Amino acid sequence: MYFHLVNLNEESMKHSKTIELEFNRDNLITLLEQGAGIRDQIFSHKQIADWCEVFWLQYSDVDAIDSIEKLMPVLADVETQWDLYLASTFTLEDLHTLDFERVALLQEWFKDWLGQLYT
Repeated sequence: MYFHLVNLNEESMKHSKTIELEFNRDNLITLLEQGAGIRDQIFSHKQIADWCEVFWLQYSDVDAIDSIEKLMPVLADVETQWDLYLASTFTLEDLHTLDFERVALLQEWFKDWLGQLYT
């Protein structure tokens, strides 16, 4: 099941800085390593999830090269798990005032996603 958060007021929609990295496997690995705590974290988990979503959307309706196609399940899962985590962890009232930049997914999830890229 996929949850999408809607009807959040403008004030609660804190816009994070967009990650300005090229969409490729190496940058995905770097971001997942940050999320897993393997590298110093420069970007929030929200920024990482947003970057994965935009990457996925860029290739979701086209026949991408094989190396990109292999990344698609991980990209989709990162973004989906972000949405599911928010929906299952916080009340709607909390989501109206929550600073999404401070929300952290489990580091173990990022390690699992990294493992999927190396198999």
